[in-house]
Amino acid sequence: MINPEFSLTDEDVADFREHGFLKLNKIFSDDLVEHMKKLSTDQIAPPADNYGSGFSKLKYDIGNDDATILSAMGDPDFGAAMAKLTGERLFFTQGLGFELEKNKSTGFPWHVGTQSFGFQRREDSGYTIWTPLTPVDADGQRGGMKYVSKKVLSGEFVYQHINLLPGYMKDRIAEGEELTYDDFSVLKNSLLNSPEMKGLLDHFAVEDSFEPGDALIFDKYVLHRSVQLGEGPIPSRLAYALRFSSVDAQYDKERVEALAFPRVTFDYNVGSDFNEKVASEDGEQVYASSYFEGSREARTLGLGGTAQDA
Repeated sequence: MINPEFSLTDEDVADFREHGFLKLNKIFSDDLVEHMKKLSTDQIAPPADNYGSGFSKLKYDIGNDDATILSAMGDPDFGAAMAKLTGERLFFTQGLGFELEKNKSTGFPWHVGTQSFGFQRREDSGYTIWTPLTPVDADGQRGGMKYVSKKVLSGEFVYQHINLLPGYMKDRIAEGEELTYDDFSVLKNSLLNSPEMKGLLDHFAVEDSFEPGDALIFDKYVLHRSVQLGEGPIPSRLAYALRFSSVDAQYDKERVEALAFPRVTFDYNVGSDFNEKVASEDGEQVYASSYFEGSREARTLGLGGTAQDA
């Protein structure tokens, strides 16, 4: 399922560790890309609430236990490549599908994966491999993503910021204020998406072109945003994302509860209860939780290498 011609250079590894992202040229086989496309197309749906309203369709938890996806995770060449890049032992946690409609969908604004990595401590490692399933021409119709090097600005502080909001908003509500989803949205998004900050991030951002089989790997501190699909021959852009976590990651119950507050209070429902289900005890090793019984070995990368020999 992994392209046998895919390889990494020492320069690739150095770039990834410096900037937090790397374009992976032709990493996935045509068969795997087609499977990702079918898997995503069959399951994505229009957003039913506030979360993800910038997409025409999306869905969390796509392919979490899919045999073909798990088979790809077990590819020793893939495991060796990921170990070489990250220097860590990782396991696959979750798949997601996103669709942008031409001239309409805006996707996500500037953000980091506070929701997708909300089950683990801020300092625990997390990575995404984002795979566009249609061509992306950064100089033409676009529809890809923009991302900012961690050397320019790391998004780690956003994980701290998101944890402040529930307590702050609970106190305001207790004092008699009537807060709405719009109030929450401004507090959540204005940190990175005020006109001034958005302009600053856009100025320093990178935007690549992709062909099917190409992918982008980035760690959980890389600031990134969707780029609108403009006028051109492609009616919509579909993408599939794979999330990975360190086997050493620990469950952060306070963070999970903080993320649950806006979901309950403002109907900000991400359409996934993964964070609540993946473990239960604060400080528990997520990898060892009962949630992964029966699939733990299949989800684990590194059959071709480990952090020790990376």
